[in-house]
Amino acid sequence: MSILSILAGYATWTVLFLGGGAGIRSVMASSHDAAGYTSDVSVLMVYLALSMFASATAGFVTAKISKVKVKRDTRILAGALLATGIPVQLMTWSLIPVWYNVAFLALLVPLTLWGSTFIKSKTW
Repeated sequence: MSILSILAGYATWTVLFLGGGAGIRSVMASSHDAAGYTSDVSVLMVYLALSMFASATAGFVTAKISKVKVKRDTRILAGALLATGIPVQLMTWSLIPVWYNVAFLALLVPLTLWGSTFIKSKTW
C-alpha cells in the first residue's frame, strides 16, 4: 500500500495543480502572456493558494490510503513533490518573481505533512 499511497498523493497534487492552473489561465487569460506566464501579484497569489490546497489534499490522500506508515509515506511524498518542484521553479526563476518561487517551494513540504494530520484528528 505504501507505493500506491505515495503515487496517489502525487497524482492528486498533479491533477489539482495542473487542472486548476489551466482553469486559472482560462479565467484570467488577460493577466498571462502568450506563453502562459504572469507577474500579476494577485494571480500569483491564486496559484500559491492552489498549490497550498493541492499539497494539503495530496498529504491527506496519501495518509488515507497508507494507514500503516502514514508519516513515512507522507514524508516521501513531500520529498518527491519538492524534488519535482525545485527544477520546475528553477526553470521559471527569471520569468516569475523570486518571492513566488521561494514561497511555492517553502510551502510544499509543510502543507503536505499538515494535510496528512487530518486522518488522525478525523477532521474530515
